[in-house]
Amino acid sequence: MGKSYILHFRASEKEYDIIKQKMKQCKSHNLSAYLLKMAIDGMIINLDMPELKEVLSLLRYSGNNINQMAKKLNEGRNIYASDIAEIKENQTQILNLVRELYLKLSKI
Repeated sequence: MGKSYILHFRASEKEYDIIKQKMKQCKSHNLSAYLLKMAIDGMIINLDMPELKEVLSLLRYSGNNINQMAKKLNEGRNIYASDIAEIKENQTQILNLVRELYLKLSKI
């Protein structure tokens, strides 16, 4: 199904500059795609957040630590309080970052 309709509208130089700024903020490079998305949805949300990348990194790190502890236990070896404390600290960091992200997203 191809696109059959061509839409035209006029904007002042100031309005066009604002549109370009908003496109840049959401990392859009295609004016037609940007305007179509805005016309249909009314907003574009850019979720490129460094905090989210940090949460994912901490989750991977924590998961690796938990897997290593499970392996030790399955082999009949001991785990130490420091191992558990490290995992608890990672979980606290993850929780705090997720709270921050939630607050940021709730303001959108």
